[in-house]
Amino acid sequence: MDNRLPHNPREGIVYGCVIASISSLLIGGYNVFDNMGYTFDNFDEFLMQYIVIWPVMFVIAFTLANTLVGHIAGKVVNRLSAPGDSVNSRIILNIVVCVTLMSVILTFVGGLVGEAIGSLMGGPSVDVIGLLKNWPLIWPRNFCIAFWVEMLIAQPAARAVMVWAHTPKKKSGSEA
Repeated sequence: MDNRLPHNPREGIVYGCVIASISSLLIGGYNVFDNMGYTFDNFDEFLMQYIVIWPVMFVIAFTLANTLVGHIAGKVVNRLSAPGDSVNSRIILNIVVCVTLMSVILTFVGGLVGEAIGSLMGGPSVDVIGLLKNWPLIWPRNFCIAFWVEMLIAQPAARAVMVWAHTPKKKSGSEA
């Protein structure tokens, strides 16, 4: 069993939380900052709005990743990989499938949540038609951002947490 991956459902939840929190914070934060017209001059306003949006996006990302997307990705990885394939190749294939599915869904849902919360905070009303029209323009960018965030930050961080959790701890005071 690979120490970089969860060994049981409880560790799977921790693993998923690390990935979902980093991904929703960075990818969602970038999208809110860019799509809602923020600049570094009004960064404090962005932070005040995103602090409300981020927990909602975390819950959505975590739930999607651990239900629908995780289930589909598992089937695709099992179908496309051979029994002798390395753990690394399976991890990369899983990342590609998960990022593709999550970015397809969250490009629309994230915009919907962001606009709904923005509307509740006094912004313009939700424009579902505009979100659907912009989806083909926004999704490729979101896929690229999500892919690199997953490959370089979120997945390595989650695997580091698993390695830490699986490393035997020395008992303090028992050594001479």
